[in-house]
Formats: sequence, C-alpha cells, structure tokens
Amino acid sequence: MKVLVVHRNEVVLESIKAQLSQWYIRSCTSGLDGLLCCRLEHFDLILCGLDLPVVTGIEMVRSIRNFSVNKKTPVILLAEGNETADHVRLLNLMNANLLTMEEVTEMQNLNLE
Repeated sequence: MKVLVVHRNEVVLESIKAQLSQWYIRSCTSGLDGLLCCRLEHFDLILCGLDLPVVTGIEMVRSIRNFSVNKKTPVILLAEGNETADHVRLLNLMNANLLTMEEVTEMQNLNLE
C-alpha cells in the first residue's frame, strides 16, 4: 500500500511512519509539498493535518479532488481536539474522513498486516 502522510509536526510524521512501516510511506511537512506529490503520483491513502503551512489541509484536499490523479483516493484529515459538527459537514462535502490526534495515539499498538 502506498500512503502519503502530510503533517507539520515531525514527531507525528515519524510516529505514523513507524506505525505503518510495512507500507510505502511518502511524507511531507507542508500542504504545498503534499499537493505537488499528489499531482505527480498516485497513492492508495492520504493522511494530512488540518493545520498545515502554506496550503491548509482543507485547501489541499479540495485541490486533490479537483486537479490530481488522486481524485478518488481516500483522505483522512488529522485534527487536534474533538470532532465538531462543522468538521463533519466539511468532511462530507470533501468526501474525506477525520481522526483526532487522540485517536491516532490510541492506535499506536495496533497490529496492521
């Protein structure tokens, strides 16, 4: 499986990469770099933070859905705090899902095959 992980925090990136170590992981620290990767290669899954430098996670997903080879690739946005009604409405419009960082932390002992 080929996964793109975009997050501004290197610690979060390394944690996710370690968790998904059996898969091919491409990582970026800005939304612009993530968007450029999405225009050049296809991914099976995209994980990205909401609060990214240069291009936000929301802007990145909107651009991916409109102008990339990853139009139909599943996207999971990573957010600090709790999921809100605004998050749900926005995610439905963008055909994306949301994980909070607390949920990501809880999955650290998950055994993926």
